[in-house]
Amino acid sequence: MSDIEKIKIGKHRFYFETPIYEFINTDQLDGDIFDGDVDAYNSISHYETTFSIESRRIGDQYSDYYSFYRITLTCKRNGKDILRFFVYRDDEKVVKMGQFPSMASIQFAEIGKKYDTLLSVEDLKSFKRAISLAAEGVGIGSFVYLRRIFENLVRETFEQNKKDISETKEEFSVKRMKEKITILKSWLPSQLVEMNGLYKVLSKGLHELSEQECLAYFPALKLAIELILEQKIEMDLKKKRDEAVKKQIAEIAGEVSKQ
Repeated sequence: MSDIEKIKIGKHRFYFETPIYEFINTDQLDGDIFDGDVDAYNSISHYETTFSIESRRIGDQYSDYYSFYRITLTCKRNGKDILRFFVYRDDEKVVKMGQFPSMASIQFAEIGKKYDTLLSVEDLKSFKRAISLAAEGVGIGSFVYLRRIFENLVRETFEQNKKDISETKEEFSVKRMKEKITILKSWLPSQLVEMNGLYKVLSKGLHELSEQECLAYFPALKLAIELILEQKIEMDLKKKRDEAVKKQIAEIAGEVSKQ
């Protein structure tokens, strides 16, 4: 069994991360994805919630649509927001044939909530483009944009701290990514430093991995990028708070010294 076939597909991954028309072996399913609840972001009302899952077979046993199901996910917080899916399932495989809202729309809403005001316009576009391509079944292309975000984080970190780095911009630019991360480890998010192998995987995806492999690995790599971005955001906010507090303390000290 290949590594791709070993990947387990749970409810969240199937409904919120798996592109349409991707064939999944039924033995890859992690439990019953057609029943129960699933925790996810509500892209309609914009908050985290739990959805209840209801499935209905479309045709009877003598119908051509016997193996087709209509799946509805209903938000348990308000009881009115509904996500709809059209799914084929037989004894060997399950395929998401369609959904509304689209997977890209759902993920765009969650990304926007987290990063719209905190990421650069370029990185936000890259992230959304990666998600859009993955939703359309374009795995290799999605890796291009995830790698671009990774590279931009490293480049921006160098620019912000170059006065404290012995290498010139020209010297730094020709180094391998692993060397760049080592140089910048004091300023980069620890998540990025610890997951430095992520860049190697993204690069390998462009030259050696198949579309199917890239699509199978995309959810984990997307999550890795999110963890790095979230830590960077926390670091930037902490830096701004520190600077604000230092300024206030300096002003207070100046006022006190006048008394």
